[in-house]
Amino acid sequence: MIAPETPFRFECDMLNPLIESFPSVFRLNSGQRLRVLREPTIGAVIPDVLVGIWSGELPRCGSLNSISRHVLAWLSTQKTASGEQLREELLISQHAVVAAMSSLKRVGAIDQRESGEVELRAEFDISHLVRLIAIEMKLTRWREAMGQAIAYREFADEAYVVLDGNQVRLTADIRAAFVSNGVGLFLQRGAEVKRKIKAARGAQRIPSVDRLFAVSKLAKSGPYCLA
Repeated sequence: MIAPETPFRFECDMLNPLIESFPSVFRLNSGQRLRVLREPTIGAVIPDVLVGIWSGELPRCGSLNSISRHVLAWLSTQKTASGEQLREELLISQHAVVAAMSSLKRVGAIDQRESGEVELRAEFDISHLVRLIAIEMKLTRWREAMGQAIAYREFADEAYVVLDGNQVRLTADIRAAFVSNGVGLFLQRGAEVKRKIKAARGAQRIPSVDRLFAVSKLAKSGPYCLA
């Protein structure tokens, strides 16, 4: 274990102690699940860490490929669609549409109407079930990290930056910048992780495809922590 008084040399050294702190830092309720993804690609961004917290079970999406999960995410914003609409909106081929619809039918995610349109089944509308927290880690470069975290707010409920507390001092200017942009801040010293600024919660809005794609990635990933 890195001693509290020792600055980190690399950002990757911060990861394991940070992840171990999540159940207490984010205060999981009894029965809640917490899952962590490392560097997931979400649209045009790649947060260092994506945390999902939810209760109950998420639909099983593990057998779906990338295109099928993207169609699932898009349907969560539209509820129904024709094959032509899917081709035009997602810029995929007719073959890819047919294959994706077949996969989604197989897992029970969609029903097909007599008109030929497909409709998302209610139990697969997972947009509101998961609390998403996106995190960017930096040793000292707080402005760069904050800029990246601001972009994560487009799909995450909360966005945080983690800095090495042995190399960064929380000044009034730094605090004001984070608060004004709604980004939270953790300072980490060895295994000790302290939340200095709480992230603003994102406003209720129509779920974005990026958000739902992130949730679908959580649903197909491996083990989770159970409170």
